[in-house]
Amino acid sequence: MPYYKFKRNEVFNNTLKTHPSVKFVVYSGSAYYNNAPNISGSHADPIRLTDAGNVSLYELNVDRKEGATGKSIGAVSDLGIIYPFVIKNGSRINFRTEDAAAWDAANYGSVITGALYPYTSSIAKEYYDTTTPRITSQPTPTGGYVSYLRALKNTIDHYNYINPAFAYSSSVLGRSFDDVEVGLVSIPSVFYGSEIQKGTINLEYYFTGTLVGRAQDKNQDGVLYSTYGNDSGSAIGLALYNEGFLILTGTTSLNPGTDTYLPAGSDNPQWVFFAQSVSGSILAPNSSYIMEFSGTSKTPTMTLFATAEKGTLNHSNNPSYTEYSTNNYAATSSHAYLELTNRPIKNIVSSSYPDPTGSFEKTTYISKIGVYDEDKNLIGIAKVATPVKKTAERDFTFKLKLDL
Repeated sequence: MPYYKFKRNEVFNNTLKTHPSVKFVVYSGSAYYNNAPNISGSHADPIRLTDAGNVSLYELNVDRKEGATGKSIGAVSDLGIIYPFVIKNGSRINFRTEDAAAWDAANYGSVITGALYPYTSSIAKEYYDTTTPRITSQPTPTGGYVSYLRALKNTIDHYNYINPAFAYSSSVLGRSFDDVEVGLVSIPSVFYGSEIQKGTINLEYYFTGTLVGRAQDKNQDGVLYSTYGNDSGSAIGLALYNEGFLILTGTTSLNPGTDTYLPAGSDNPQWVFFAQSVSGSILAPNSSYIMEFSGTSKTPTMTLFATAEKGTLNHSNNPSYTEYSTNNYAATSSHAYLELTNRPIKNIVSSSYPDPTGSFEKTTYISKIGVYDEDKNLIGIAKVATPVKKTAERDFTFKLKLDL
């Protein structure tokens, strides 16, 4: 079998940059990711054990039902679903979420389980009114409290060079995020990759099925502007592209109607209430929301060009390559079997006539390409959909692409 070394201009390393579209529809306490429905399985409803607004991070426990089966492997019980576990021993391997005191109190050989799969991820919404504490320093059993909004203070101020609106507290703007109403939408990176693509954010606010507001980052600078509604043209919030947060500050009434955005009572639809019902504790039945954007995914790729030049790769060790005959041996006996040193190659050249074949031409078919390392260890096989006919007068270049 011949080996060929890739030349310098036959190997290329690139990074493939894509922008997958993401869409969330939020209504009546539920979120729907990219219009995915809730699907029922034979054993579980929903089939992925999480609703359509979540992503199952490892796609485990699909159509499985939790319940004791009475079976076990050693001390590990079969609960019907996949779950992580460790057995206490001298290695002190433990879950990061496990309490150290509980670990010390457990007997050696006991089974310690982690959180049940599936692990899920979805968008989240927090609302801060003017009196919601952003930070507390009073001693508590668990220490002080810092809100997610206040934790973003340095990040928000960092982007001030892009637009003056990126300021946690600003005397010029006459506001501080510690003192105004703020809606914070959190988007996990699993949905957008390395960053949200600038200029692709589109927020739509519906009240009783009618569009009452639309906001976009039309200038691609992270500032969200209202492009439709009572506050059209005004800035209603900020977008942190790299961190995956939308900070909404618009308090203009978008419709005279009211809905139950807060546990304490009803209010008019405002941008600070956008996606307020995503958690399920607030239904807000008259309101629905659409959030659209594009993510950024970078995939390192390697492109290889394997060339079959003219006059090469025109011989095969496949038994079907030679012409079959009952006289394929020179002599045989009880002591020896001697094959012919020269065996004719089968002529497969087609002809216009039914009996004779065309003029002989060495022909092979390329169906696989093996990729080897420097020690000639096979590390990959590329297959073509249909074997490629190779003659001495033909040359081919096969393009192999590998995602790293």
